[in-house]
Amino acid sequence: MADMYSSDRSFDPMTFGNDATKHTPADANLPINVKAVVCSADCTVDFKNAAGTARTGFPAKAGIPLPFVPSRITAVSAGDVWLIQG
Repeated sequence: MADMYSSDRSFDPMTFGNDATKHTPADANLPINVKAVVCSADCTVDFKNAAGTARTGFPAKAGIPLPFVPSRITAVSAGDVWLIQG
């Protein structure tokens, strides 16, 4: 719910974005406004980078954002994928 501090939080350097949506892995580009990717379980992530090169088995820890935002997330070995958008 919006409050008098909501605009202050939008400029907080510790905040990635202002919304989170569950993502179903697929061979399709992520939305353009994704600021971070978080997995709900320890898993490995298969993705494609900006050049379209497929990478498989990248390790991810539950609740910790990936150190990059891939162009596409094609599969995860466990849990859900959440996109932080702003």
